[in-house]
Amino acid sequence: MLNPFHKISKLILSFLAVLGGWTGILLLTNTNFNLEIKDVLNKMYLNQKNFIVNVKDLSLLLVKDANQRLSDKHQDITLFSNIQKDIEN
Repeated sequence: MLNPFHKISKLILSFLAVLGGWTGILLLTNTNFNLEIKDVLNKMYLNQKNFIVNVKDLSLLLVKDANQRLSDKHQDITLFSNIQKDIEN
């Protein structure tokens, strides 16, 4: 089971190394597609940056929701306790 994952990860790393090296060489040699390559790299960076920001925002929303739910649950328990005390008195 581990062997296929190892092979796939080696393939992905090899592909990324070739792609990164090829891109670096093209950017250093000032090809005709230099502007397009820089534009695509910029879009990739912005997309990655937006993804990280969105994950952070989602995490904050999830924490706020959890805090609200716990607060509501605590209020419900307190209200139930107060009603129970009133009934006993």
